[in-house]
Amino acid sequence: MLRNDPSFKRLMPGDQQRLVQQLHQVDRMPDDQRQRRLARAEALEHLPLQERMRVNRSAQEWTTLPVERQSVMKNAFRDLRSVPPDQRSMVLNSSRYQGQFTPQERGILSDMLRVEPYRPPQQ
Repeated sequence: MLRNDPSFKRLMPGDQQRLVQQLHQVDRMPDDQRQRRLARAEALEHLPLQERMRVNRSAQEWTTLPVERQSVMKNAFRDLRSVPPDQRSMVLNSSRYQGQFTPQERGILSDMLRVEPYRPPQQ
């Protein structure tokens, strides 16, 4: 279906190949991971352009952090997914997170969590 889509055909061959590879990658994911990825993409799509750009910029900033900070951030992100979305900001601004993360890192986490679906804690 994708290869027959007129807007897909207008993309550069390298972009077409990248999209097909991403589609195959998503298709091979376990169902819960695939659903979370699709929910994240849907949430991102519904954001206003400025906010979408902010999330994308934060994702890029994350990759520029030292590897050890990325690891700490990844653990915090995983923990914060289980916090209801309306409480995430409060947790990020708590003394615990202020002591553990710089304002830039908390901003990155906040932006990335805007499109991350809630995942209740596992029993």
